[in-house]
Amino acid sequence: MKTRILVKEGEYRLSKAFCMDPKIDAQELYCFLTGMDKVTMFLKAEEEVDPETEEKYMELIAKRAERVPLQHITGVQEFMGYTFKVDPHVLIPRQDTETLVTEAARTIQQTPREKLSFIEKLKGSKEWHVLDLCCGSGAVGISLEKICGNIKVTASDISGEAIKIAEENAASLHSKIKFVQGDMFEPHHGKKFDMIVSNPPYIKTNMISILQDEVKKHEPLEALDGGRDGLNFYRTIVNEAADHLKPDGFLIMEIGHDQGEDLRKTLKDSQRYTPAEVIKDLPGRDRVVKCKVK
Repeated sequence: MKTRILVKEGEYRLSKAFCMDPKIDAQELYCFLTGMDKVTMFLKAEEEVDPETEEKYMELIAKRAERVPLQHITGVQEFMGYTFKVDPHVLIPRQDTETLVTEAARTIQQTPREKLSFIEKLKGSKEWHVLDLCCGSGAVGISLEKICGNIKVTASDISGEAIKIAEENAASLHSKIKFVQGDMFEPHHGKKFDMIVSNPPYIKTNMISILQDEVKKHEPLEALDGGRDGLNFYRTIVNEAADHLKPDGFLIMEIGHDQGEDLRKTLKDSQRYTPAEVIKDLPGRDRVVKCKVK
């Protein structure tokens, strides 16, 4: 069978299985299996595929047709221009979350901090100490550390399996991040940061059942479920973050597209933060909330 026909058959089978992007997934799986890029795949569109490759490709298509996420088949996901390892123990990084990283990086780059002395720089001191709370695969903290050269990042998650994946990602991307396991602020007792970033679970419990099969059946529930109103983790963060922020420290969190006003009110009611700014993602939906500790 020719490459073009084989990939088209893969697309057809994924379409019948109601996969969201059957054409893209069919191409990605062929490239993953053969090690080709898409340009090479198109150039070889009329070449015959050997039976062994054809059989292995259809096995991958069958797996994807069972609604196993593409990223769990390939084992990786691109995020902020970097390649991250993922598995069923961590939430697959989404493009939505790039808004969180972009806003945090912009804030760091545009906000003056007291300059370090020459001796402090020689000792490896950093101008910003950032906490990535609920770090999962480590995509947020690692990307931020790669973008901003003047920061030290500590990242934490309640899941030991997630921490292992995050450590592997940091090693492969040559990122010097400190990872600690623990529930929310528990492992950070007595520590203060210049910035706290977080992408906590924020989906309402009763909405989990209507998510795509790829999400509800294959991604960790504890990384999705934000409680009855989706705000459980935000309440904890708002209640405790101020105790872990240095003067004028920033709190930046990803939110659901319909949670901006709820978070703005929660932060205002706490009386410990400046008025919250809600930042929109590329499609124009509320995606990030940012404020400073008073």
